[in-house]
Amino acid sequence: MLDSHTHLNSWTLFQDWQKHISDFEKEWWNRLVNAWSDWKYNENWITICKEYKWKSYIKCTLWLHPLEVVEWKITQENIDEELMRLENMYIENKEYVVAIGEIGIDVHYDWEPNLELQKELFDKQMKLARKYGLPVVIHSRDDFDSTYEILENYKDLKIYIHCRWYWPQQIAKVQNNFPNLWIWFCGNTTYPSAQNLRDSLKMVNLDKLLIETDAPYLPVKEFRGQTNTPAMITHLYDFISDFLWIERSKLEKQVEENFDRLYIATFVACQ
Repeated sequence: MLDSHTHLNSWTLFQDWQKHISDFEKEWWNRLVNAWSDWKYNENWITICKEYKWKSYIKCTLWLHPLEVVEWKITQENIDEELMRLENMYIENKEYVVAIGEIGIDVHYDWEPNLELQKELFDKQMKLARKYGLPVVIHSRDDFDSTYEILENYKDLKIYIHCRWYWPQQIAKVQNNFPNLWIWFCGNTTYPSAQNLRDSLKMVNLDKLLIETDAPYLPVKEFRGQTNTPAMITHLYDFISDFLWIERSKLEKQVEENFDRLYIATFVACQ
């Protein structure tokens, strides 16, 4: 089965990435997408993809997270240069890349969110996704309206709403208005305070559902405080299967089909 979004390239997991993939495979999982977010992650995901020789389907996303703007790594002065650098990286490594992401809007933190530059970075990366026919993985936190405003211009793209999202009525809005949409659920769906996520889970069409760890972050509630890993996704499948009253095997099959339509079919077309 699969983990549709994880971070083996994070410093927490990268030092033992071979073990984490081995543990993942022992649970009979065989599809994993390793997500990009900044230049530091870049060296690690390239290492993993180039060195990985075993049976599983291990691919990556790339491009620039909105917090790169907040932390002033991307500025008005260097934005076009950095995007050109990333575009060249995609061209040189396209056999490993299945999507652009995480990209989007994040105004969660107290320091200056630099919203207009975030919007510019987001929009330009959406244009690159369209140029290369790639799906996009969206990170959006605390600003649904700005995110939706930009996404509305790209209904032709395959869009994966990753990890941090909003309330059921907002999930309904994107699900009803975007024909090529997939929606995440990860370990925080199990947290006692996350009733809004569980309400959202009830209303997501099964053919749009994806399941991810976002490891090393957000383990299921039984393991909060521990480092999450891809192999731990089995606990999330158990939770969602029970919560939706759907057989575990049926859930696995449906999520695998969803993953293949989002990632694998597009990846083959782009090669």
